[in-house]
Amino acid sequence: MPVANRFLFNFSASYSGGGYKRLHEYAKWFDARGGAWFAIHPHCRHLLADFPNNQYFVIAHSHLQRLYDDWGYLGEIGKSIGRPELYFAYGIPLYRQFGRINWSHLSNVLLLGTRGVTLSMRDRLKFLYLGARTTWGFANADVISAESRRSLELLAAAGFGNLFLSVNGSDDEIGELRGRASGLKDNTSTVVGTYKYKALEESVLVFETLKRTNPGLTLQIIGDTRQVPRSLTGRGDVTCLGALNRTAVIERLRRTRFYLSTTQIENAYNSAAEGAFLADESYISDIGAHRELLIGESYRKVTLPGVRTALLHLRRAELSGANLRSWHEVITEMTTKAAQTQSRLERLSVQPPVATVQSRASPARSK
Repeated sequence: MPVANRFLFNFSASYSGGGYKRLHEYAKWFDARGGAWFAIHPHCRHLLADFPNNQYFVIAHSHLQRLYDDWGYLGEIGKSIGRPELYFAYGIPLYRQFGRINWSHLSNVLLLGTRGVTLSMRDRLKFLYLGARTTWGFANADVISAESRRSLELLAAAGFGNLFLSVNGSDDEIGELRGRASGLKDNTSTVVGTYKYKALEESVLVFETLKRTNPGLTLQIIGDTRQVPRSLTGRGDVTCLGALNRTAVIERLRRTRFYLSTTQIENAYNSAAEGAFLADESYISDIGAHRELLIGESYRKVTLPGVRTALLHLRRAELSGANLRSWHEVITEMTTKAAQTQSRLERLSVQPPVATVQSRASPARSK
């Protein structure tokens, strides 16, 4: 099958959350335009039938294999497709330059440092190890992208260049703002994500505060139930829903009165945007990525009794969505950046060498 767009996207470590969302939208967009190449996780095999104009390479690696061999499969892919015009690595370190243009996308800001963030020792060591491999690989990147200006600031402070902002698309939220009926709301509040840095205990405190003025309010927690404290799993006003697929998360948020996020750090405002524009009201932590979502929007800073997290309170009815981007815009900007980078590299490759003029007073030493 001829591939119209000679791009290889490596999403082989992504099968949930924001990584899967971007993979799905990229596969959909390129499928409608002749197709591209994708390296994907086995859990994403359904994309072969959903978007058949693309060509897929299913990478079945265990977590252990990824620790010592997270690039060997590229050799086999290269034998099949040759050298792609663009190699885009989503959360995968760039161990070598594989494409004519090599693009590294930062999928988790914790790879740049974990100071001040609540993590298990296992996760702290994991991010330290993967962060070292990722930042080492940036030397092979023609473009480094991240999903928030705050993440780009951290990259710049660490001395990296060729930076590009590539936010997450918000098609569901934009559709809601265009008049799509949000339906009746349940008397519930919703938290998405259970990792330690999500500060679930703080979200529970926000819920308990809201419950005092909203009798019968319940809390639903979406995410890995193994991360939920046992003290919550037996409560009658708390429901642990486990990990849900993207469609189910969106539908839950559409029926939610209060979206809660007390996360300590984020690479993007992706989750906050879904909550803010689908639920009636939101209480989200006052961090850089969330502030970017709300530039020019109406919100207020609040403090709640017993809650240490600084919060932003917003109402869906008062939001304009001025900072939301569609996936079509996001991907078009990416392909434009790739074309500009290609032109720049081609100009550099044909420039004549610069003659070196040596001072008579300081002649070059012979070796």
